[in-house]
Amino acid sequence: MESILEPKGICFFAYNNDQLDYVKMALTAGKYAKQNLQLPVCLITDEGSASWLEESHSKELVNEVFDYIVITKDEMRPNHRRHFDSPWTEFTAQFNNSNKHKIYQYSPFEKTLLLDIDYIVKTDILLKYFDSEHPVCMFDNATTVRNEEPALEERFLYDAGIKMWWSTVVYFDRTDFSKLFFDTWAHVADNYDFYQYLYNFPNKLFRTDYCVSIAVHILAGMQDTQEHLGNFDDTALVNMSQKDDIVETKDVNEWIIVSHDQKEMWKNILVKVNKQDIHVMNKRALGRVIPDLMEAFDAN
Repeated sequence: MESILEPKGICFFAYNNDQLDYVKMALTAGKYAKQNLQLPVCLITDEGSASWLEESHSKELVNEVFDYIVITKDEMRPNHRRHFDSPWTEFTAQFNNSNKHKIYQYSPFEKTLLLDIDYIVKTDILLKYFDSEHPVCMFDNATTVRNEEPALEERFLYDAGIKMWWSTVVYFDRTDFSKLFFDTWAHVADNYDFYQYLYNFPNKLFRTDYCVSIAVHILAGMQDTQEHLGNFDDTALVNMSQKDDIVETKDVNEWIIVSHDQKEMWKNILVKVNKQDIHVMNKRALGRVIPDLMEAFDAN
């Protein structure tokens, strides 16, 4: 956008496909983020998804959650993603995320917190990073809801590869370094096949996590350190796996999750997540509990 409208705020990208209602999830994630961070929220989407949002939800709710809606006409690359809904159910759907690096262009904020629509903010922890000394912040480590180390492919681009940085949550300002970071991200995305060959990551899916990881590596001069980049004080991104499921939402904050064992998937345990930011990678599970969550919000 040509002019900056607000000093700081939150942005979501959401493009629907024939399997998943991303704008519905963005509405829910936006409601959580606005309640806990008390910042304006911007939705970035296309005409079809925006029309469905207006058709499927009340104008009052949409206006309550989204202060800005930016309509894009970017051409998306074919990107069919394999999803799981528990260890025993899977499906494939187009995943439109190849324009995510354009957030620097689309955001109406001087300082922006870009969140994926499956990242649920239940605390105000992220607020302090708007005063960060780092122009860009992302997570560079993750944990499961069991508080265990995630699978190797969620820690490195491949067995002997570089460290994974997650694009699930990205804080950035308008400094020269931030512009350079997003330009480098765009360069990697535009030359994805070359960088897949160079860095030897899996080529079945376009992942923005791979793009940002390589961008960080390039900007660090191919070293393991990056002085301009923050990692949210070494905190871990809490991932609810696609093979986990939400059993119950006692209220908007307290969830009961059935978590599978990565090695022995018949060994499942119940985990309580309460007042903790969480990345809900099983999107169908999130979709199933949205009516209960919205009802709980109304009750509050």
